[in-house]
Amino acid sequence: MIRRWAAALLAGACAGCHGSGPLLHPAHVLLPGKVSVGAGVSGDMVVAGATAAAGDAAEAEGAARRKLSEIAVSPGVAPWASARVGIEGGNEAGLTYSGRALRLDGRHAFPLGDAALSIGLGASALFAGAPGPSAEGADVADVYGAGVDVPILLGFRSDADLYALWFGPRLGLELLGGEVRLPPAGSASRGPLVDASGQHLRLGFVLGVRAGFRHVHVALEATATYHHATGEIGGAPVAIDQGTIAPGGGLTVTF
Repeated sequence: MIRRWAAALLAGACAGCHGSGPLLHPAHVLLPGKVSVGAGVSGDMVVAGATAAAGDAAEAEGAARRKLSEIAVSPGVAPWASARVGIEGGNEAGLTYSGRALRLDGRHAFPLGDAALSIGLGASALFAGAPGPSAEGADVADVYGAGVDVPILLGFRSDADLYALWFGPRLGLELLGGEVRLPPAGSASRGPLVDASGQHLRLGFVLGVRAGFRHVHVALEATATYHHATGEIGGAPVAIDQGTIAPGGGLTVTF
């Protein structure tokens, strides 16, 4: 019984989880020894370059492109949870869970008067194929990978840290591999597992704001991202170019 409940909770947490994973932290880093924890939610929606709908003439190609979008771009809704710690020398480290990925990152902030410039590097373990229903009603199965991303943020904050604003580019690269299901041509039934692999390049622009008092803040962030993904599904080459908007929000506590 416990195993069945655990499996159901895992499937529910991962189903439809998207691929962006917001930062939800300002450009300024935490003071040495300070810790922040946060939780929230984010979403990712395709606004340009949507894959072909079912019933198109090239139905098999459309299904492969939709599947590549699912495992690489991963539009949908996901939870967000993070913990960060300040380190001597204007540095900070963090660990973030975003449904599809577990991300470990570090960054350094350069003071610019009242502003700060933050340059970070993140490494992610990806679970793009966690059990859950796909857009076609078939299971996405056993697709995993790894990724790196580089966010560069310029930000401002008030003297008492009542509010903060940050913005800047975020570049990422992911490698994916595993197996997926493709529905047979002309059928909505589940097809056999086929090999899948891919590379996913994303270039985004982040805009975020945070407000609060003393140790508690609410953060809101939106990222506009261009995605270019290529790969092979069932031995056939496939490629997509898409644009997404990913809003996110969370509550953070610092102590």
